[in-house]
Amino acid sequence: MEINVLKSPALQIMLGVLRNRKTVTTDFRRNLRYAGYLMTHEILMHEFTMTSSPIMTPIAKSKCAVLKEKILQVIVMRAGEPFADGGARLLDEINSVREIGVVDAHRVEKPGFKFEVVMGSFKVPKFDKNTIVVVYDPMLATASTLTEILKRLKKHGTPKKFIICSIIAADYGLKSLQKHFPELVVYTLGVDKELNSKGYIVPGLGDCGDRAFGTY
Repeated sequence: MEINVLKSPALQIMLGVLRNRKTVTTDFRRNLRYAGYLMTHEILMHEFTMTSSPIMTPIAKSKCAVLKEKILQVIVMRAGEPFADGGARLLDEINSVREIGVVDAHRVEKPGFKFEVVMGSFKVPKFDKNTIVVVYDPMLATASTLTEILKRLKKHGTPKKFIICSIIAADYGLKSLQKHFPELVVYTLGVDKELNSKGYIVPGLGDCGDRAFGTY
């Protein structure tokens, strides 16, 4: 499994804002979007290939760059919504056609780290070998939820590549994914070493969904 910890100054500053307990909900959500935008840019730069398409300028024929692969963005609700929206805005700005899947899944907290995962909704289109699937899940903690999502995704098709885009990952979750999905590519802004008794990343940034939308 390939793990990419992005060291861009802008992204690392955003990570600090997201970690800070003083960051209010509106600022937290905005920084999630910014991070999703810039991380998607990094993924496009390193994981996609380019081809060209003919165009006509006001003066003569020319060519423009286009992405060779298709893109499927998979949003893991609820914290993944503003995170993936940042990536969607970038793709809109470069007129890149892609599909979007939405997964509503959460873990049921119990003692130990083998959590039961409840999947309320799984709305994801089929995909093929020319598709790169990017799963936006801000917190990669135990990987219980991601493991179930990836198992379901594999029933939908065989893509060129599965990519996980997260704000923070934990060693425990990365090792679990490595065991089950060694072909994965992971992009994150930080790898934290510990999980607490509830399976939360330490130091982490708290409950990402609650901080983005409010506690409910």
